[in-house]
Amino acid sequence: MEQIKRCIQLGLFLPGEKLPPERVLAERLSVSRSTIREAVRLLQDSGLIEVRRGATGGLVVRDSQVEDPVELRAWIRRQRAHLNELMDFRLVIEGAAAELAACRRTDDDLARLEAAMQRMEQCKISDLNRVESAQVFNAADTEFHMEIALAARNSMLAKAVEDIRREMFLPFGGYFIQSRKDADIYHRHIFDAIFDRDDERARAMMQRHIDSTKKAIIAFLEEDAVLLRGSRDAGAGP
Repeated sequence: MEQIKRCIQLGLFLPGEKLPPERVLAERLSVSRSTIREAVRLLQDSGLIEVRRGATGGLVVRDSQVEDPVELRAWIRRQRAHLNELMDFRLVIEGAAAELAACRRTDDDLARLEAAMQRMEQCKISDLNRVESAQVFNAADTEFHMEIALAARNSMLAKAVEDIRREMFLPFGGYFIQSRKDADIYHRHIFDAIFDRDDERARAMMQRHIDSTKKAIIAFLEEDAVLLRGSRDAGAGP
């Protein structure tokens, strides 16, 4: 169950996608088919997957994205303390990963980072709708950050970054697409610093990138406060 959940949270299986058949999952995970069936039952109960019937049915990853901005803001506010801790943790861990990656990266590492950036770029010109595009972007974004951690050549850092990305499995839907431009710019700056083997610049660019993500979330939370103030002012009369 944890291995399937991990694949979903890291974007290896996207919402709406079918999981491999029960037999294939059992072989890949080296467990019995009865164990897979029990894992599937638990994942259904947790709302991560659903079983669809018919010729085109199967095990499908559920789309748990929140599309109502009011509901989404309420969800973020409930999680705000946890999100603040997560961002602090990211600053330390992913900053260190980028710093070490700049010192230890190989040409193959650079090629994988470049491929992840290209996949994020493709989202801008794809025919996917806003939510689907955000999901594909987030999967490629996770790949980019994980590849940096792997380039650092430290298994403990890689595990920490994977844990971070799983914690970032949030129902943000398509609402933070407007932050992509800044994300793309920082991804390129991080890549360039790693390419140049400039460890201090790599750490700094990663930390600025994470800080910009935190600011985007705060700005989103403050939008309804601005709208509410505007509504009150309009209703106040002369």
